[in-house]
Amino acid sequence: MLTATQSRVLAFIGARIREHGYPPTRIEISRHFGYRSPNAAECHLRALAAKGVIELIPSISRGIRMVQGA
Repeated sequence: MLTATQSRVLAFIGARIREHGYPPTRIEISRHFGYRSPNAAECHLRALAAKGVIELIPSISRGIRMVQGA
């Protein structure tokens, strides 16, 4: 079960992938949601990965992959 914020972050990631063909960076997520630091976005991304709805690819700024069927 995702929190409301996690659902919004996931929806934003999905929309960016559909619109642009690639996921947002942590900075783009932070700016979109008004976070002061990309670390806040990273915390949400790690939580989404732990819940199995995304995969994080290390060492890539846009290393976010949506998990099919999640």
